Amino acid sequence: MRFFNADGISKRSFIILFILKLFFGFALWAIYTFYYTERVTADIYKYFDDSKFIFDCLKTNPADYFKMLFGIKNNTHAFDHYYSQMNFWAQKSGTSIYNDSHTIIRFNALVRLFSFGYYNVHTVVICFLSLIGLTAIYKTFVIELQDKKQELLFAVFLLPSVLFWGSGVLKEGLILFALGLFIYYSNKLFRMQALILFLGAAFLLALSKFYIWVAVLPSIALLIWSNITRSKNSFLNYFVIIVIIGTIGLKIDSFSAIPNPLVSLSQKQTEFIKLSKGELRDANNNSIPPANSVITINKLEPTFYSFLKNSPQAILNTTLRPYLWEVRSPMMFLAATESMLLLILLVLILFFIQPLKNIQWKYVLFCLSFVCLQNLIVGETTPILGAIARYRMVALPFFIIALIFIYDKEKLLKKMTFLKKILN
Repeated sequence: MRFFNADGISKRSFIILFILKLFFGFALWAIYTFYYTERVTADIYKYFDDSKFIFDCLKTNPADYFKMLFGIKNNTHAFDHYYSQMNFWAQKSGTSIYNDSHTIIRFNALVRLFSFGYYNVHTVVICFLSLIGLTAIYKTFVIELQDKKQELLFAVFLLPSVLFWGSGVLKEGLILFALGLFIYYSNKLFRMQALILFLGAAFLLALSKFYIWVAVLPSIALLIWSNITRSKNSFLNYFVIIVIIGTIGLKIDSFSAIPNPLVSLSQKQTEFIKLSKGELRDANNNSIPPANSVITINKLEPTFYSFLKNSPQAILNTTLRPYLWEVRSPMMFLAATESMLLLILLVLILFFIQPLKNIQWKYVLFCLSFVCLQNLIVGETTPILGAIARYRMVALPFFIIALIFIYDKEKLLKKMTFLKKILN
């Protein structure tokens, strides 16, 4: 594919990256097959297994298959006998925490057309899609980071959590695919094909994880505005964008049927706390077991003041936790180690920061805005360390990309000459 003609990455390197993703995808499958053997609670299986009930109706009623696949007139009682067999299509409690599961279930139902039910065929497909998304992110920033291609390659493709969670048959693979294309084509909106792909990626991202779409929206708006106006006052532009989007968002319930986002976040936190304690049930009224890595978070009231008051705790939880002394499993150890290394990297970069006038603030603001908003939403609502370690994965590459824009490579290599072989 011509799409994989990327400056700084050879075709051979892309093959290696794809094989590496397959290795991690198969490793995730092995862990949730032979180590964590509760299939009904494993995210890699529960959406895969539910998709079988959609796919099986292709043999008896093809019209129903396509209606469920594309969401066309499929919310009538005529479809209840399909949904009643699924564990994670919906919850009888009426909560919203699993609503975006429909997308990954439909993805699996589509791939079953040629996988014939073999799970790891789905792994290969999701690895390829997420590789496209990551490549799109790389190509967006490499134009501005010509002298830092190696660092960018590492930040985008080789972070352990991105390789692990972004290579399994999970929502995260679809999120990386949609997010990457959403960002990449926001830079190319003057062409009709790019505009169509941009809107399609935005739609898929909203269906896969709406809060990530919300978190990246100010960043996308800043990039588009800067490209159209050629304005260099990035801070003023960003301030105006945040004020406009924030005002519309906080008042959206007064002129539309969309609920107030603060109310939604408060409800989501309540649902997540119930989930962590094992107080929720699936669609078949089976109890969902409590989580093993529950932490206490401040109660979020549906007010802007409560959101601000809880923000420091939210950022701390998503940035630094789990701490090493909170580790309860090998995967938690990897997450804790990654957090510690990122903190060390941040401190190191601050010692080798560029002169402020040389920093491309448009891209730094783009990355840090997304990281902060995404981490705030996760930290304000999620009381489970395992879930936090997984959900923050999407924002981690952008955090490191911001650091890459900030640091002075020449100054660093003068002090640490041993890095020349790696970074040059």
